[in-house]
Parts: sequence; C-alpha cells; structure tokens
Amino acid sequence: MDQELLLSHLVATLERVKIPYAISGSHAVMAYGEPRHAHDIDVVVELTAASAAQLSIAFPPEDYCTRDTKAAVAQGGMFNIIHPDSGQKIDFFVPSDDFERGEIARAWRVPVSIGEIVSFVSPEDVIIMKMRYYEMGESDKHLRDSASILQKLGDKVNRGYITEQAKSFGLESIWAMIEKRADNPGESRG
Repeated sequence: MDQELLLSHLVATLERVKIPYAISGSHAVMAYGEPRHAHDIDVVVELTAASAAQLSIAFPPEDYCTRDTKAAVAQGGMFNIIHPDSGQKIDFFVPSDDFERGEIARAWRVPVSIGEIVSFVSPEDVIIMKMRYYEMGESDKHLRDSASILQKLGDKVNRGYITEQAKSFGLESIWAMIEKRADNPGESRG
C-alpha cells in the first residue's frame, strides 16, 4: 500500500465515521508550500472511546499494527498505526490543549491529487507548529517549509495571527527568521 492509498483510506474512514480531523505535517506543507518527501501521514483527531473503536475496525489488527489508543483518548497525545507489509505509518495526534483542539476548527478544506477534498491544519497553524519544532531541534527544514508556505500563499496567510501566537509561545525570533526568508528568497540561508 502506498502513502496516497493510505491517505485516501484514512480520509474516507474519518469522514465516514465523522471523526473531526486535520492532516498536518509534511502533507500539509505539500498542500500549501513546496513538494517534499513525506515519511508518514500526520493527523490531528478528536477521538472518543467510541470513535477510537470505530477507527480500529477500519484498521484491523490482522492488517495493521496499532499502539493502544486509550491513553491518547483519555489525556491527549500520540499513537500510530503501521501497515506492516508496506511500512507506511499514520501518526495520530489527539489534542491536549486549546491550541491543538483549535487546529481542527481552523482547518482548511483543500483538493488533493487523490481526487478528494481533505481537511488540512491551516497554513498558519502549520507554520506555528514548525516554529515550535524548530525551537526543539533547530532543523532548517522547518524554516524552509514555513517560508515556502508564505511564498506560495502570500496574502492568504494571516501573518497577524502567526505574530500573536509567536509572542504567546515565545517564538518571535524564529518567526522573524521565517518572514525574512519568505520575503527575501534569494538571500543566503547561512
């Protein structure tokens, strides 16, 4: 099973079962910014015990390896589903705070190559999460991904919202680097 098929199965399942979701991570970057390789599918989901049970029916243990979802459902957190034959993985993020819960509410519906319209974490929230990840590990890909979203979407991105969130998370200097990179794409990255 390739990633595109797995994404299609995931989206169809979440929408059929009516689980609120928003695709995040590399797939969201590709929806808004530049193409890049995705190692897995990241998705933010609102799960209850009942909807988690329905999810497990769509990804049965005879076909998928699943980490126990109970802790993530109870207190927020992450679990994943792996398709062992292909090695494809879905990382599920159950919101644990108001910002994360808001990612689903602020999601954008975007047409994708699989011929479907999919909910993606908003470009603003992708950039905010990329700033948080950059703060943890200083990987340049997070700055590059964020700048590509700003360059491609231009005025469609609410920079004021990002500025407010950057202040609340103490990420103003990282946001300044991203804006400089997006507004001056020809300058050296060094």
